[in-house]
Amino acid sequence: MYNPDMNDYQLTSIITECCGGVAVVYSALYKPNNQNVAIKRYFVDKTKENASLIQQDILTRKELNHANILPYLTSFVHGRELYVVSPLMTFGSCRDILDRYFQEGLPELACAIVLRDTLQALQYLHKQLYIHRSVRASHVLIGANGGVRLSGLRSAASLMVRGRRQRHLHQLPPPDSDNTNLMWLSPELLEQNLKGYDEKSDIYSLGVLCCELGNGAVPFAEVPTTLMFTEKVRGSRPQLLDCSTFPEPCLDDTEMKSMYNGDSGVGDSADAVSRLRQVYAGRKLSDTFHHLSEMALQRDPDKRPSATQLLNHPFFKQIRKTDYLPGLIGRVKPIKPDLNDMSALLLQEKLSEMEIEKQTEWDF
Repeated sequence: MYNPDMNDYQLTSIITECCGGVAVVYSALYKPNNQNVAIKRYFVDKTKENASLIQQDILTRKELNHANILPYLTSFVHGRELYVVSPLMTFGSCRDILDRYFQEGLPELACAIVLRDTLQALQYLHKQLYIHRSVRASHVLIGANGGVRLSGLRSAASLMVRGRRQRHLHQLPPPDSDNTNLMWLSPELLEQNLKGYDEKSDIYSLGVLCCELGNGAVPFAEVPTTLMFTEKVRGSRPQLLDCSTFPEPCLDDTEMKSMYNGDSGVGDSADAVSRLRQVYAGRKLSDTFHHLSEMALQRDPDKRPSATQLLNHPFFKQIRKTDYLPGLIGRVKPIKPDLNDMSALLLQEKLSEMEIEKQTEWDF
């Protein structure tokens, strides 16, 4: 049990800014038991419009209990700002890892472990009648012991509406600040038609995550939103890039741009094309990895496997009990809380001087 009292926490380092600039994540020391934790500090003045989303995140996490879902420890208001406490995920998000250390994608075995654990989280969520609606690398976190936890539950939606189970939902998830989440959403969710969507939309997002982890690039990142939407609805989808999906060396850059714009999800800039030519043509990913992503990215949601079915996919048979995720991503430097971080020390000093308007656990 963690106390909802700012005085019990010593901020140690700033980890990242998130949620479109309305929140900052710190590492902190929980003094009563000397444990490192993460604290997300929401700027309440900037988050008035998103207050219900923050409540949704906290409520959902309080209700769920699974080894692969980021747990909620406590929350409190200090001054005019809200603080939410979670376990410290020492290696950060998969998106951070890709951006800083693995721009060409994670090793395939690391992808397998991350995808397996993400599927286990989705399997549990779906059994609890939740649709995540924001499965992407920035919401997949890795802890010190290699544990993988899914976060981003402020976008989650329940299939239980007013006490009745719904077969399908129709509303879009809440937008993020720059519409980036659209790149991971399924065609049927984006279409907003009478058929609606169900938990199979998360499986499509997992297929996009396969390509994100395997290629390093964010799928559809350089494709205009309208074109991305049209291409998805038409059945275009990102793909894992290696020598089997790469165009022949004799193709010039213009032909490569045409071939990969939209279909690969990498984009068509000169830099992207050059990166394609230098990196991906010289490697071979397993046939089972390609098959997994293709199954998850099928246009028709009825043809997509469930999370449970995908967990039995041959791709995951390569994982042995002795495989250790931190060893596979050995170049990644873990977050090391710094008690001498001046910015954190100054903030702590400011907080101690701040008049406390309210300090209580949020109890929704």
